[in-house]
Amino acid sequence: MNRYSIANTTKEQREKFVANAEAINSLGAEPLTKENRALLNRYVDGEIELDDLRKKIIDKYKR
Repeated sequence: MNRYSIANTTKEQREKFVANAEAINSLGAEPLTKENRALLNRYVDGEIELDDLRKKIIDKYKR
């Protein structure tokens, strides 16, 4: 299993993972959209795995 999967993490750990990713993102990438932030919150809340989240974001930009 993936080290970042919902089954292997607590909500607090997922919050920290997302905060760290957002900090790195702020160093030079575009700010997160409301839609992408909502997807990240779904991961933190244990509703969606990172692989599914990534696919949803990639599919959004393929349109």
